[in-house]
Amino acid sequence: MLDIFGTKLYISKTYRLTSAVQRSSKTLSFKPFQKITAQKMGGGSAAVVDKFTDHVIDDFSHAQRASFTPGPELDAQTVRLGERALVDIESLIIDDKPTSLMLLKWSRHAVVQATCCGVFGIAHPFLDPKVEDAYWTWQAWLVHSMAGVDITGRGNRSRAIVFDAMQRYCAQTPTDIAPVVTERSRVMREAGLSEKEIADQQGSFCIAAFANTVPTLFWTIYELFSRPTLLAAVRDEITSTAISGSSEKAFTLDVTILKTKCPLILSVMQETQRMRHVHAYIRKVTEDTLLDGKWLLKKGHFLQMPCEPIHREKTVWGEAADNFDPYRFMPSKGHKSVPPSSFAAWGAPPHLCPARRFATTEILIVLALLAVRTDIEPEGGRWEENPAVDLADIVTLHNPKRDIKVKVQRRKEWLGEWRLDMGESKTRGPLASG
Repeated sequence: MLDIFGTKLYISKTYRLTSAVQRSSKTLSFKPFQKITAQKMGGGSAAVVDKFTDHVIDDFSHAQRASFTPGPELDAQTVRLGERALVDIESLIIDDKPTSLMLLKWSRHAVVQATCCGVFGIAHPFLDPKVEDAYWTWQAWLVHSMAGVDITGRGNRSRAIVFDAMQRYCAQTPTDIAPVVTERSRVMREAGLSEKEIADQQGSFCIAAFANTVPTLFWTIYELFSRPTLLAAVRDEITSTAISGSSEKAFTLDVTILKTKCPLILSVMQETQRMRHVHAYIRKVTEDTLLDGKWLLKKGHFLQMPCEPIHREKTVWGEAADNFDPYRFMPSKGHKSVPPSSFAAWGAPPHLCPARRFATTEILIVLALLAVRTDIEPEGGRWEENPAVDLADIVTLHNPKRDIKVKVQRRKEWLGEWRLDMGESKTRGPLASG
């Protein structure tokens, strides 16, 4: 426990208390921080924040969870996402010459474009490079803006560009729009927000959509392509299980099989999350709460749950918990299944990321297409071990401090037209978080 100017910060560093925190979610609340998000990220006035009552926040959370339930509408989102991912990967391998690019920069562009096609429709605001660039400038200055020390105003000016674009978009929303957008708007409209205020809050939703997916994709690419033996195994898994067709007729990537029958590529992604996740979840103690019958948390103080010690706890992950093991999440390789409460990459129950399956599918599609269709190596030929990370960004996985310049070469045996088959609507991938 830390005492900071009279306010206590209780710290839980073990997964064993996660279930107890979940059972006490009414008095160990995340809602005050959702209001802060509406104010600090969404630019909401005091009047706007007051409209985010507990009832509205509950409705908001329920609407977002329901919007990402497996079914035809989520399939349509994934189709748009996947088709855009095909475009961005195709642009890397248009001829036999290797393409040079900055890996983080490309990952950002690929995630923004694919995610926006899925969520906002194919005519989304981030097709404008000015808007996309403004978002990343806003993200880089977000910690300054939230702390009220954006002295130059650069972050706030960039946010204004994003918000202006979202206001134009929300004034004439397209038909291929995801339910999460319409449902969020419905809840805010019923709460009394103006159309401009709604558009601004939709603009802040982009932080949730982009900020953490990008480093997850970047580092999973890094971990996979820097290990030739692992890369060969992942390629074999995908090509023998999830891909059909030929260069003469067309290749098809079956996304349902990718999600459910390709455990190694998912294990690589989840191990990347486990090793690199740095976020600490926080709750406000709204009433005196006896946690697990042992620890009394007093009203008005805060509880923090840092994920890194939970993800390195040897009683759960074994003596090699500090080592990257790409097979860790594959029980058939000798690893026992771990309780969902010990894997906090997508949040701490009951506040799991509602879009975690959508984001996972996005990463798996991009990663699978890159693994099968390309060779990626850094300029100079060797991957840097343990690259330095940017500690100043508000993300759950740190971005690299310096981008990595890579060469992308197409694999000739996989040249041809490519398609995606989304499969059955109700299929869920086996995420460790549940």
